[in-house]
Amino acid sequence: MFLRFVTLALVIGAAGFSAAGAAQTPQAMSTGTALLQAGKVSEARDAFEAVLEADPSNKEAQDGEVSCSERLALEARGQGRMNDALTYLVRAQQFVPKNGHLLFDLGIQEDDMHLYQDADRSLTQAEQLNAGDPNVVYAVARVKMDLGQLPAAEDKMQAYLKLRPADASAHYGLARVYQLGLQFDKARAEFQRSIELQPVQTEAYYQLGDMALGQGNFADAISEFSKTLARDPKHGGALAGTGQAYFAQKQYVQAEEFLQRAIVAAPNYQKGHYYLGLTLARLGRKEDSERELSLATKLADEAAKAARSGIQLSPSTAIQ
Repeated sequence: MFLRFVTLALVIGAAGFSAAGAAQTPQAMSTGTALLQAGKVSEARDAFEAVLEADPSNKEAQDGEVSCSERLALEARGQGRMNDALTYLVRAQQFVPKNGHLLFDLGIQEDDMHLYQDADRSLTQAEQLNAGDPNVVYAVARVKMDLGQLPAAEDKMQAYLKLRPADASAHYGLARVYQLGLQFDKARAEFQRSIELQPVQTEAYYQLGDMALGQGNFADAISEFSKTLARDPKHGGALAGTGQAYFAQKQYVQAEEFLQRAIVAAPNYQKGHYYLGLTLARLGRKEDSERELSLATKLADEAAKAARSGIQLSPSTAIQ
């Protein structure tokens, strides 16, 4: 939220400066169109904003402003300049506050930057302007899940699936909602439906394995993880999960093999180091065990500090 306020303050200042030299509306409109056709997107945006300063209801200038700003934001995202991308979209919204497409892009950008409350607000407004748009409904479902609002996320994901019932990603998303809500039977059914629709994938198999592991079904866990690893041999979560399953069955040699592969594939994945440390202790390698357990403790401390600072890393990020 603080970042959004800072961005807004910068945007208002920048917009005020660019408006100081505003030309008459017809001339500025022609200038903006010509600049956009010439690929001078930033200058074109400034010209459209000059028109909107004089006539906020000018539809052609609104469309030009949105088009320019979305192109600038897309370029910034491609270069990893996420704050700049956010600034472009927030600035555009000051001139075009009720454009559903712009609000959708803004909400996606905010969600990607973990500004979940802002994303929820932007996407809710986008949905109000574009009722029934499947892409918007899906995005709202995702941000509700990010906020931990599981009943709302479930409702939106089910609404989306009524519009697009064959979307494997949405069945996966609904399964994750059920999984987070500890409704494992429903989650399992949705993961399996996702696999039926898109057999060539990794994550649904991984989540099925992770649920089986958590419920003590170690053979099933190893089987599901093996399907993940068949497509992605360096999937840190599946490697660590397989090692953990072997460890639980006291098959320590097999456990070490997979856990060693896990820490190579995902050096910062705390669970891999932790279970490798336990495994090495069972194998009588005390010094190696202490090293891994010490590293696991360090990684856990760093994760806790990041959480307190508001930095959020998804499990999938940690195990890539």
